[in-house]
Amino acid sequence: MKEKLIALEGHAGYAVPRYSRGLRTTQALLAAGRRLLRERTLEQVSIHEICAHAGVTTGAFYSRFDGKDSYFKALQTLALATLRRAMAARLAQLDHTPTTLEDAVHTLARGSRVWAYRNEGVLRASLVARATTGEDPIRQLNRQYMIDLATRLARLHPAGPSPELELRIRFAHQALAGTLLYALINRESTFALSERRLDMEMARAFLLTVA
Repeated sequence: MKEKLIALEGHAGYAVPRYSRGLRTTQALLAAGRRLLRERTLEQVSIHEICAHAGVTTGAFYSRFDGKDSYFKALQTLALATLRRAMAARLAQLDHTPTTLEDAVHTLARGSRVWAYRNEGVLRASLVARATTGEDPIRQLNRQYMIDLATRLARLHPAGPSPELELRIRFAHQALAGTLLYALINRESTFALSERRLDMEMARAFLLTVA
């Protein structure tokens, strides 16, 4: 459990719990926020509601976070940490595990959707925050990942790697990310983030683009 919160060490406005009870309380508070943000905006969610859903007191909240802003940034930090680990694992797998382009793309599509679905509320709130603050902690991370991924996927293409192919792969990845963004914003979209068929459709479109 402690390892899951290690990304928050040194995080402004967050007090690292010293004991297992504090760790459990922190996890409960963070899980409550993820659930509430699936259906509500950050402004609509109060600290009192977060504590009620976590089954803890507001005093317990303020012993961990100095306010809702630092609490939300902690949720963002943890979401980014899981994304960073998933990206590194995916690149390492492409470097060391034999696979086909088709299988690699299907793995990419599924992993991207699952991460977006698990962090749906935090991501939606982050989009609202970006519109007002201009902060976008995911963009730079994703930009470098697209470059690194394109290089590896190009090696799996039957035609062999080329600058043109890498550019096409980066566009296909951009289209995949755009599809996830659309599903995130529009809950009535053809395929929701919760639907596994979205994996198949995104992989199909990706492969058609780079064929």
